[in-house]
Amino acid sequence: MTFIAQPFNILLINLTKTTGVTVMKKLLVLLLLLILGSMALAQGLSFGIKGGLNHSSANGDWAQGAESRSGIAAGGYLTLSLLPSFAIQPEILYSQKGFKLSGDIDSVPWVGEYRINYLEIPVLAKFSFGILVKPYVLVGPYFATRVGTSWEETIGDSTSSGSMDVYIKGSDLGYVLGAGLSTPVKLSLEVRYSNSFSTIYEEIGGVTHDWKNSNISVMVGYANF
Repeated sequence: MTFIAQPFNILLINLTKTTGVTVMKKLLVLLLLLILGSMALAQGLSFGIKGGLNHSSANGDWAQGAESRSGIAAGGYLTLSLLPSFAIQPEILYSQKGFKLSGDIDSVPWVGEYRINYLEIPVLAKFSFGILVKPYVLVGPYFATRVGTSWEETIGDSTSSGSMDVYIKGSDLGYVLGAGLSTPVKLSLEVRYSNSFSTIYEEIGGVTHDWKNSNISVMVGYANF
């Protein structure tokens, strides 16, 4: 049985009884307040853009056999320096995630690719070291709202495709761990890992499964706009 034919799970976490859209609005308001407050206080403030590649898959009890797929990640960020070696870095990113599966049905091979695209807001603590070339580490939560899904399966010589919106939760909450290197010419190179706190699938027919987003990103950034 292919991935699309299986029932999916509901998100197990209750974000203080608010919808994903409500939480998204609150995070956007928080981001705006951080920007305005930082400008008013004339703190060390920098803006930047970043982009790169995602190498995404899935994990959890029901994720056996999940294979990785590639996508893009791109957006902007704000770095608010609170101490010489510590900053808060909220970001807004468009992030393509998902996974692949393969197997056989009655000895007929099949492969499937499942794409989930998000608008993602990480709010990260950034710890920097050094003077000119600065290594740094990142840690913090992210909230993501789903902006589109699609699937494509090939069984033998037959290919079918469609949307997964009915199966995938509209929001995702997780964590980010990363490390990078910033340079005196305002460029940075960064590698980060992110993972969902809870399953991303809806509950269908009372059946639940544990399946979470798992992603490695490699990105290049440019700061000080």
